[in-house]
Amino acid sequence: MESTALGNEYFYEGTGETDSCNREVTVFSIDELVDSCVPEDKKSLCRQNDFFFYGSGWQSWGFGGEIEPNKNQDRYFPIVPQWKRYFSFPGKLPKKIFKNKNPKDKKLLAGCFIIYLRWTFESKNVYLALCSTGNIKNDESSKDLPPVKFYVDRATRQISVTVYADGKTWKKGDKIARIKIFSANDFFELRESIQKMYAPNKKNRFGSLQFLNSNKNEDKIVVGGWESWYNHYADINQTLISEDLKGLGTTENLIKTYFIDNKKPCVFQVDDGWEQGLGQWDSLENRFPWGMAELASTISRKGYVPGLWVAPFIIDWRTEFAKAHREWILRDGKNKPVQAGLNLLWGAAFGKEQPGLPYSYYCLDLSRDDVLEYLDRLLEKVVNDWGFRYIKLDFLFAGMLRGKFKNGGSAYEWYERAVKVLTKRKVNKKGENVAYLGCGMPFESSFNSFPLSRIGPDTKEDWDVDYLKKCRFPARTSAFANMQSTLGHSFWDQGVFINDPDVVFLRYTNISLDDKEKMLIALVNYLFASQIMHSDDPVNFNTQNEGYFTSMVETLYEKFEGEEFGHVNKTSTEYFIFNKKGTFTGFINLGDEKVRVKKSDLRLANGTVPPEANLSRVVEFGSREIEGEIESFVFEPHSISIYEICN
Repeated sequence: MESTALGNEYFYEGTGETDSCNREVTVFSIDELVDSCVPEDKKSLCRQNDFFFYGSGWQSWGFGGEIEPNKNQDRYFPIVPQWKRYFSFPGKLPKKIFKNKNPKDKKLLAGCFIIYLRWTFESKNVYLALCSTGNIKNDESSKDLPPVKFYVDRATRQISVTVYADGKTWKKGDKIARIKIFSANDFFELRESIQKMYAPNKKNRFGSLQFLNSNKNEDKIVVGGWESWYNHYADINQTLISEDLKGLGTTENLIKTYFIDNKKPCVFQVDDGWEQGLGQWDSLENRFPWGMAELASTISRKGYVPGLWVAPFIIDWRTEFAKAHREWILRDGKNKPVQAGLNLLWGAAFGKEQPGLPYSYYCLDLSRDDVLEYLDRLLEKVVNDWGFRYIKLDFLFAGMLRGKFKNGGSAYEWYERAVKVLTKRKVNKKGENVAYLGCGMPFESSFNSFPLSRIGPDTKEDWDVDYLKKCRFPARTSAFANMQSTLGHSFWDQGVFINDPDVVFLRYTNISLDDKEKMLIALVNYLFASQIMHSDDPVNFNTQNEGYFTSMVETLYEKFEGEEFGHVNKTSTEYFIFNKKGTFTGFINLGDEKVRVKKSDLRLANGTVPPEANLSRVVEFGSREIEGEIESFVFEPHSISIYEICN
């Protein structure tokens, strides 16, 4: 018996009310969904067993991945209150769901936008996916629906569906949500179903990005290039950027040898550090005396697509711009400025220059027409006056925070209007294509406007940050958290988004990552996402060390070109990986301890590796051991190992 898909729409049936907290839409019984959607021969096993749970955070920087059966999600110990903005679903908790529960009940699993439950037995998997599809556009006049959050109760085997529409005044007959539910038998079927749902016409969905496509197969878009952030961070100037621009095309770095030498499109992005301040989007004259138009022109003359970082929705209270536009800053119910987050460079510690917690920065009131006009002028300047064509729009979540909007309404409505303005310039005045990368971005309310998007927290040249790990901060900047979300969201790639996993590291200076960790990041980004960005110093390229490692990575990229890879979690940090053709198998270990796996358990998409198969090492970080007739693999911490299957 084939699986069945369910589609449900939900409408407001009251006489008119304004939401003061997240609204509960409906409640599903997991067992009833299994009965309706799962093939007959697997229903009883699903009803009788607990499940792996996949849930995503509401925006780019939140956790995205699986939780094992009988386990719950970690709760953040809030050492920095402002950081909760980065991963906590906005608005007040829904009253009905928590009526008889502690609102901090960690036994409720939670995920936004798209979730699934997965049962695994005898090398087979069943996925039961629940997807919010209310923002899939049927036509240009379609209005966005509020973003959805799912709460899953393992004990009662129920799923509650809620929406964030705080401030929304409903009218009878208003559509609240649209949910689609389906089952899939393996990773590839899951991904293909998501692609058909969110990108039924890939040309329409992702066609605007073709000018950046480095892939031979136009059906899959892969973007590549260099950015300044993960080497210089905010300490940039004209001299440094000019030297990097020259070095990128002359030293044997990955971007030159893989993209530039092969005549593939290449982005050169200038990240944070060029601007006078948040909201004050003109260049610092002491850092960039040529100005931004000349910088973009210089990048273009080198043959690269000029890119620029901007954070349009946030503002530093201390800037002259903020002082002149205090009325533009979003307020809460007590008329206090809404804090968007914490950054030591973007806010004062205390005093008249800091109306909130130390080092807070703030967000704009997107309901105001004058704010919208300001955003329109900003992008006109960046795209047409200066000439940048790859625009990284960051910290977009601030546009979805709860506040007392001047013109009433709910954040999601004003956010939709604002991002349409930000991204409306698909070509510049010269007729050249323009692309936008969304980052720090609410997934569900953004995927229509940002087909190219970050899908995890920032990476880092260190595997993890110990104190952030101990307080269980899910949006922490680290290679570990980044890898977990890149893998977790991989089934979205080429369907919901062209997934940007952040940068690869191949350097040997200013870094604590070892070779196996760097190889892990390089291969996960290539096999499970669709943007290869680099941030290492191209000027001081070390031929002996970095050149050797670059060559290794490039050889593997060429070997795996055109292969479609999938994965199945063994635990939340351990993954069986395989390609669709059934010619490669392998294992990823993000954990801190060695992992032993039997050869027979190295799974393929269609089952297990045949006992007689010979596994030829492609890349291996670990060892093989034979005990009696059982062959086992021991995989090192923070590693990827891949084998070619030879019968």
